[in-house]
Amino acid sequence: MRISSILLLFAMALVSVGVQAQEEEDNNLFNHLSVGVTAGTPGVGIDVAMPACDFVQLRAGISVFPKIKFDTDLSISSYADTYPDESDLFPSSVGIEAKTGFVNGKFLVDLYPFGGSFHITAGAYFGGSSIVKAYNTEDGLLKDVADYNARVPESERIGYELGNYLLTPDENGNINAEIKTSSFKPYVGLGFGRAVPRNRIGFMFELGCMFWGSPKLYCNGEQLTEEDFGGDEGGVIKTLSKINIYPVINFRLCGRIL
Repeated sequence: MRISSILLLFAMALVSVGVQAQEEEDNNLFNHLSVGVTAGTPGVGIDVAMPACDFVQLRAGISVFPKIKFDTDLSISSYADTYPDESDLFPSSVGIEAKTGFVNGKFLVDLYPFGGSFHITAGAYFGGSSIVKAYNTEDGLLKDVADYNARVPESERIGYELGNYLLTPDENGNINAEIKTSSFKPYVGLGFGRAVPRNRIGFMFELGCMFWGSPKLYCNGEQLTEEDFGGDEGGVIKTLSKINIYPVINFRLCGRIL
């Protein structure tokens, strides 16, 4: 069974158990509301929360990871073991500028098994699939490489190493790469603090994991196949292309308005 299905069933079970425990106190069902601001590895965001019962609270909101730019260099490489004589005219490395940034909605179910501030959380983040975009900083720099690749078989093409991937330029001599993950990201976590505080102001801290699947690397619109280059180039881009689970650390400041 897929992780997303398991977590969905778990979240439904949390709500069911909590509602059963609250059968005789229906006057507490959805009778409060809080608004919170969040900051952490998913970015900064805002959300609202309400109690389903004394033991279960629901949260929904949005988080935005700000755009961050960074630079790296990629070295020339080839699918073949040798290079043509004219490769001496090709740039031995290419400067790459990368940008991170993503926006996610979220729906989370918090279970308070002991009635205090400790909680277990299940739910999902959902939104865009692109997490990193990268491109060469000098427009058309790799036009000679593109012209050469157009004349030779795919097995002899030249490109630039990003970890175990080979990025080849488009017909205009540019590299446009992108890392994508699943747009639906199941989440589990635990922490302290109540989504709807008992007092007017409350604070939450949470640790968890966002399961966004195996990242896929695209270059000029085409998904790339991982090769055994074993290159060290790429820095942060290479690291992100290998992470299946995104660690979540989140802080939330909230106020009860109802």
